Amino acid sequence: MIAALGRAFFDDPLFGYFVPNLVNQTKGLLGFMSGAVKDASPFGEIWVAHADGKVAGAAVWLPPGAYPRTTKREVMTNVRAVPAFARARGRIRDSIKLLAAVDKAHKDVAGPHYYLAVLGSDPLFQRVGAGSSVLAPVLERCDREGLPAYLETQKEDNIAYYARHRFEVVRKLDSPPCPPVWTLLRNPSERTV
Repeated sequence: MIAALGRAFFDDPLFGYFVPNLVNQTKGLLGFMSGAVKDASPFGEIWVAHADGKVAGAAVWLPPGAYPRTTKREVMTNVRAVPAFARARGRIRDSIKLLAAVDKAHKDVAGPHYYLAVLGSDPLFQRVGAGSSVLAPVLERCDREGLPAYLETQKEDNIAYYARHRFEVVRKLDSPPCPPVWTLLRNPSERTV
């Protein structure tokens, strides 16, 4: 699953900016994805799609109450991220500044919500429904529970994809020289009686 998520981000503008060397970027992505999965695992909200005996895609969710992270989880997240950020070398200051802006924007989301920390489909399985299949269970639960879902994306092309799942852009975070990041929110569907 971690390898499939790493491959899903092979053309990610943010990772490409922080770690332009493709070999180092691949190693950093694997470390980053591993850290996200380890952080979310205790909450039981990691959904995986399989195709042809392979991992086609995965969604790593944090349920209401799991974000913001506790101090212990935040320390562990930062420790796990060290190998990824070590590869950023001269761009560490930029990455810390952008991640602080992303974290601040997320903390502005009022009330309980589901947080889509990572969504990715292996390039071999993109555009065949793998991503939608791992989104569906939690988005359906959001509607049943009357709770919003929140995410960030660093690819402008992803905005149209998420719009098909009823996510709307909340904010565009610009932190030059880094590529921008968009925050998106999906409100639950109106319940009909």
